[in-house]
Amino acid sequence: MKEFTDSKIINLSDKEIESRKRWLCLDEKDEEKISHIKPALQENIDKVIEELYDHFLSMDEPRSFFPDERTLERAKHSQKSYFARLVEGNYGKEYVEDRLRVGSTHFKIDLDPKWYLGAYSQVISLLLPSLYQTCKTQNISLVETVSSLIKIVFFDVTLAIEAYHKAREDAIKMHRDIMAELETERRVTRSVLEGSPVAIVRLSPELNCIEFNNEFYEMLDISKREAVTGRSLLDLMPKLDTTPFSEVLDTGKPFRQDARALNVTRTEHNAAITYWDLAIWPVRDVKSEIIGIIAMFGSATERVLLQQQREDFVATLTHDLKTPILAANRAVKLLMEGDFGDITEAQVTILQTIHESNEALYKLVTTLLDVYRFDSGAKNLHFVHRDLSSMINKLLDELKPLANQKNIQLTCHLPENAESTKILCDIEEFRRLFQNVVDNALKYTNSGGHIEVIVSSDDEKWLFQVKDSGRGIAAEDMPKLFQRFWQAASSSGRYYASTGLGLYLCRKIVELHGGQIWCESKLGEGSVFSFTISKKLQPTKEKAG
Repeated sequence: MKEFTDSKIINLSDKEIESRKRWLCLDEKDEEKISHIKPALQENIDKVIEELYDHFLSMDEPRSFFPDERTLERAKHSQKSYFARLVEGNYGKEYVEDRLRVGSTHFKIDLDPKWYLGAYSQVISLLLPSLYQTCKTQNISLVETVSSLIKIVFFDVTLAIEAYHKAREDAIKMHRDIMAELETERRVTRSVLEGSPVAIVRLSPELNCIEFNNEFYEMLDISKREAVTGRSLLDLMPKLDTTPFSEVLDTGKPFRQDARALNVTRTEHNAAITYWDLAIWPVRDVKSEIIGIIAMFGSATERVLLQQQREDFVATLTHDLKTPILAANRAVKLLMEGDFGDITEAQVTILQTIHESNEALYKLVTTLLDVYRFDSGAKNLHFVHRDLSSMINKLLDELKPLANQKNIQLTCHLPENAESTKILCDIEEFRRLFQNVVDNALKYTNSGGHIEVIVSSDDEKWLFQVKDSGRGIAAEDMPKLFQRFWQAASSSGRYYASTGLGLYLCRKIVELHGGQIWCESKLGEGSVFSFTISKKLQPTKEKAG
């Protein structure tokens, strides 16, 4: 059966219909003569249809149009109505449109004109004896009656064939347009594939190379495409770990890993390791069966080397900046303590300013170094058990002088069993996390305000909440809170001198504790900063020796 087509039925005007009738010499007299054979057709139509379909079913090809009894009976009924309409008269626009629809339908069901021409031939042959008897009984000319019948049959057949060929032409055009569109899409896809800066290859389930771009065989240091086509990926990269490829074929789930260390060399003695952003996903057929995979290799070696250089720079910076700052602070302290002679109060004030500036600079350097360590994955936390109550109270005691200085009430609510409860965390990083969040609340809360720390837990995690009565945070600023180098203005409209890294570091610390951090706030109603610490962390094992 042919594919469905959106072919439009031919639209013939009344003038065109009359023109066709004149060409066939089909007029009202013919309609009158045809009406004389209506009783003969009605009397014999059932017998004619049965004999017609017996003839159809005697041959293999037309028999295939009727796969079951229901289809056969429906076809007989339609055929009976079709031929009954042939002798009804009134062959105007409505009749023409009906016959054109029939021709279009014949194309859709793959019914070639030869079959319905044969059907007309059979029906006329089967009707001739009864037509002869009718004409003899009514004393009318058989020749003129049959002539009129042939005219309407040719009028009818012409319409059906014309509609059939119109539908066929429309289908051919549609398929031609589809093929042109597919060819365009294929060329675009090929252009994208060849223009891609990453290596892409389509593999069979046996990991044979089916299709690939230039970047792929250039990655293998192969000069000719023919040397890759059809070959196994293992032959081309004998040292490649194919585990992720097999997992994608087995599970149907895509795989992706950035900066994966791979050996893509072809020689056994060469063990050069390079780094690649690797992505693998399955290719499925129309039945969703996996028929292969696509792998994409993006070179990441340069990025990894730059990362390593950055880490080396960070290590150097740690030594080159922290050491002289600490040395300068020691010297300033010695001067302030009079180790190098008596100094005046004015000199003490200046030295204290220098010392505070050095401390701020030292803190800035330490913060920047920690950001780089967190981002590079070089930051390792040391998880140990600590008493929840004593740890939180000690941290609050360190912050209360600042709260008192600003006339801010700082309170804490711990779980009932907090005194006997242990929490697993990195104490130094938790201190920084807790102090940053509370200090942030103190910074943006006006004098006379209050800050409340609430600690709770469930089976999975610890929840820490810091509620303040500050001015709140604008909705447009919320997505930026935990980004690098961003800070909100204070309640007075000014910005505090800081790196804008405090909340960013909080997010990094929380993530390494298996938790999340977020903020809920409305302008004029204060803010609630919340973070969680997972209870599924494992204590850090002490190194032997």
